[in-house]
Amino acid sequence: MHEFSAACSIVDTAVEAAKSNNATKVSIVNVEVGEFTFLVPEQLVFNFEIASRNSILEGAELRIKTVKGRLLCNDCRFEGESQIDPNIPNQIAVFAPMKCPKCGGSSTKITGGKDFVITSIEAEIAESTAG
Repeated sequence: MHEFSAACSIVDTAVEAAKSNNATKVSIVNVEVGEFTFLVPEQLVFNFEIASRNSILEGAELRIKTVKGRLLCNDCRFEGESQIDPNIPNQIAVFAPMKCPKCGGSSTKITGGKDFVITSIEAEIAESTAG
């Protein structure tokens, strides 16, 4: 349940941020999810719906932007976006070791796309009662 743990983290962080800004209801949570988190967007949305129940996020929309993974090749020094090997079936390609798109070497290091980050939250804010 990798996605459930991530969804709980998103909910906890968003609730804390919303409450610290006097939000009464959150309508949208925008997140960027790196390709190498191996989070499945559909499963993350499903688990977010469960994790947000009975909170100010209940019913909020989780919008996910996928961020491409980045690699550094130790052989040819290529650094850039990862590419799926077209010779590997789609079902396992994302879990296969990433080969360098330039030289085909497998001595690569992941340099980006390992994180998931809340980029913004849209919420209703309680009106101030100055008096």
